[in-house]
Amino acid sequence: MKINRRDVINVVFGSNTKENHLVIVLSPEEVNEEEDQFVGIMITDSLYFDLANEFSFPLSDSMFLKPLKEKKSRVRLYLINFLPCSCVIGTPVNQMRTESYKAMVKELNQKIFGITF
Repeated sequence: MKINRRDVINVVFGSNTKENHLVIVLSPEEVNEEEDQFVGIMITDSLYFDLANEFSFPLSDSMFLKPLKEKKSRVRLYLINFLPCSCVIGTPVNQMRTESYKAMVKELNQKIFGITF
Protein backbone atom coordinates (compact mmCIF):
# COMPACT_ATOMS: atom_id res chain seq x y z
CA MET A 1 0.00 0.00 0.00
CA LYS A 2 1.27 3.45 -0.87
CA ILE A 3 1.45 5.96 1.97
CA ASN A 4 1.52 9.54 0.72
CA ARG A 5 2.32 12.84 2.36
CA ARG A 6 -0.93 14.45 3.66
CA ASP A 7 -2.74 11.08 3.96
CA VAL A 8 -4.77 10.55 7.11
CA ILE A 9 -4.31 6.98 8.27
CA ASN A 10 -5.24 4.89 11.27
CA VAL A 11 -2.29 3.31 13.09
CA VAL A 12 -1.67 1.02 16.04
CA PHE A 13 0.65 2.46 18.69
CA GLY A 14 2.72 -0.17 20.50
CA SER A 15 1.62 -3.72 21.11
CA ASN A 16 -1.78 -2.75 22.52
CA THR A 17 -4.10 -2.97 19.51
CA LYS A 18 -6.73 -0.97 21.38
CA GLU A 19 -4.57 2.15 21.12
CA ASN A 20 -5.30 3.24 17.59
CA HIS A 21 -4.92 6.84 16.46
CA LEU A 22 -5.26 8.81 13.30
CA VAL A 23 -2.11 10.44 12.01
CA ILE A 24 -1.32 12.81 9.17
CA VAL A 25 1.64 11.60 7.12
CA LEU A 26 4.49 14.15 6.94
CA SER A 27 7.09 12.21 4.94
CA PRO A 28 7.07 11.83 1.13
CA GLU A 29 5.91 8.65 -0.61
CA GLU A 30 9.39 7.83 -1.95
CA VAL A 31 10.90 7.78 1.56
CA ASN A 32 7.97 5.81 2.99
CA GLU A 33 8.31 3.17 0.30
CA GLU A 34 12.11 2.92 0.47
CA GLU A 35 12.29 2.71 4.27
CA ASP A 36 8.99 0.86 4.86
CA GLN A 37 8.42 3.49 7.56
CA PHE A 38 6.95 6.98 7.63
CA VAL A 39 6.76 10.10 9.74
CA GLY A 40 3.31 10.95 11.08
CA ILE A 41 1.79 13.47 13.45
CA MET A 42 -1.06 12.43 15.74
CA ILE A 43 -4.64 13.71 15.55
CA THR A 44 -6.64 13.86 18.77
CA ASP A 45 -9.97 15.15 20.05
CA SER A 46 -8.73 15.36 23.65
CA LEU A 47 -8.53 18.68 25.53
CA TYR A 48 -6.76 17.21 28.54
CA PHE A 49 -4.45 20.07 29.56
CA ASP A 50 -3.72 23.69 28.61
CA LEU A 51 -0.10 23.22 27.51
CA ALA A 52 -1.16 20.58 25.00
CA ASN A 53 -3.72 23.00 23.59
CA GLU A 54 -1.06 25.71 23.21
CA PHE A 55 0.94 23.27 21.08
CA SER A 56 -2.02 22.05 19.04
CA PHE A 57 -3.25 22.89 15.56
CA PRO A 58 -7.07 22.95 15.32
CA LEU A 59 -8.58 21.03 12.42
CA SER A 60 -11.80 21.63 10.50
CA ASP A 61 -13.71 19.81 7.76
CA SER A 62 -12.63 22.37 5.14
CA MET A 63 -8.98 21.29 5.60
CA PHE A 64 -9.66 17.79 4.26
CA LEU A 65 -11.10 16.13 1.18
CA LYS A 66 -13.83 14.52 3.31
CA PRO A 67 -15.47 15.71 6.57
CA LEU A 68 -13.83 14.67 9.84
CA LYS A 69 -15.64 12.27 12.14
CA GLU A 70 -14.60 14.14 15.28
CA LYS A 71 -15.59 17.79 15.06
CA LYS A 72 -13.16 19.10 17.70
CA SER A 73 -10.06 17.43 16.32
CA ARG A 74 -6.57 18.90 16.51
CA VAL A 75 -3.02 17.89 15.75
CA ARG A 76 -0.65 17.66 18.73
CA LEU A 77 2.34 19.38 17.15
CA TYR A 78 4.81 17.69 19.51
CA LEU A 79 3.57 14.14 18.81
CA ILE A 80 5.68 13.42 15.75
CA ASN A 81 6.29 9.70 15.26
CA PHE A 82 8.50 7.51 13.09
CA LEU A 83 6.24 4.54 12.38
CA PRO A 84 6.61 1.23 10.53
CA CYS A 85 4.21 0.79 7.62
CA SER A 86 3.11 -2.47 9.25
CA CYS A 87 1.28 -0.47 11.97
CA VAL A 88 -1.19 0.97 9.44
CA ILE A 89 -4.77 -0.25 9.74
CA GLY A 90 -6.53 -0.42 6.39
CA THR A 91 -6.24 2.24 3.72
CA PRO A 92 -6.06 6.03 4.10
CA VAL A 93 -9.29 7.43 5.51
CA ASN A 94 -8.80 10.99 4.30
CA GLN A 95 -6.29 13.46 2.93
CA MET A 96 -5.40 16.95 4.11
CA ARG A 97 -5.65 19.71 1.51
CA THR A 98 -2.31 21.15 0.37
CA GLU A 99 -2.82 24.69 1.72
CA SER A 100 -3.99 23.39 5.10
CA TYR A 101 -1.00 21.04 5.24
CA LYS A 102 1.35 23.95 4.57
CA ALA A 103 -0.30 26.00 7.33
CA MET A 104 0.05 23.10 9.78
CA VAL A 105 3.73 22.56 8.90
CA LYS A 106 4.38 26.30 9.26
CA GLU A 107 2.90 26.25 12.77
CA LEU A 108 4.81 23.05 13.57
CA ASN A 109 8.06 24.72 12.54
CA GLN A 110 7.31 27.85 14.59
CA LYS A 111 5.99 26.28 17.80
CA ILE A 112 8.12 23.14 18.02
CA PHE A 113 11.34 23.91 16.17
CA GLY A 114 11.43 27.70 16.60
CA ILE A 115 11.75 28.28 12.84
CA THR A 116 9.87 31.12 11.18
CA PHE A 117 9.57 31.68 7.45
